[in-house]
Amino acid sequence: MTPRTELKTIFFAPLGLWLGTGVALSDTAQPPVGQVCSKDGYMLVMGGIEDPTTVPDPELARSYGPAVWNLVESYNAFYVLRGTPETVYEGDWPAWKAAVISKWPCRETGLEFWNSDAYQNDVKPRRKDAGVYEVGMFNPGPQFPPAAHQDMVPPSCTNPHLVITMSKVTDTEAYGRYTAAIQKTNIARRAGFQLLLGGQPKEVLEGDWRSDYNTMVMVFPCKEAWQAFYAGEPYVSDILPLRKDAGDFTIAGFEPERIE
Repeated sequence: MTPRTELKTIFFAPLGLWLGTGVALSDTAQPPVGQVCSKDGYMLVMGGIEDPTTVPDPELARSYGPAVWNLVESYNAFYVLRGTPETVYEGDWPAWKAAVISKWPCRETGLEFWNSDAYQNDVKPRRKDAGVYEVGMFNPGPQFPPAAHQDMVPPSCTNPHLVITMSKVTDTEAYGRYTAAIQKTNIARRAGFQLLLGGQPKEVLEGDWRSDYNTMVMVFPCKEAWQAFYAGEPYVSDILPLRKDAGDFTIAGFEPERIE
């Protein structure tokens, strides 16, 4: 993947960010890391600019990306993902909509960043009226021990594949049968599945985060492992039909920047 330092004057339209025109923050804008830390956390941002011609101050919006990246990294956080889907597997994911996931030393650190004077008074105003965003702070998902047999993971599996699922379940019995079948066959863990985060945000920081939709962010060892699970057997013939008409599902795959 192209290092961030090599990205120059590229307009990242879905988030209204331009890369490569770094904006230095003042020395007073470097905050201390929070002292209270429960466990690591994830900040998930979803949104973008549907119509770039509506941005009132493109030059100011252009400075947002480098400024927020500098500030996030000063909290010892890092970006897991910044971008639009590589593949939309199900549902409708607008072309202008991107996802940004950052991992924080703990959830409280992410909240400290968000509420800091540096972000609220210096950085965030740079994207005022430049797009629509939903921002949530999540606890990490439970970590599962590796399956004894990961027979669905190819030997050359080296580039992780990140999958975001947005779901509104309307038939809980059907969806329950679907998840029970995945657990019974152990098919996801055989494909190297790990859950990054799931459910509803612990804190909604911005936007209208719908309470009837759940978010799940999964990581597979590579795209081929995900496809062995999602496009193979017994998932296609026996498991997927169990959630037919069980709700609305949007599933999109991404190439992450960094997975730990």
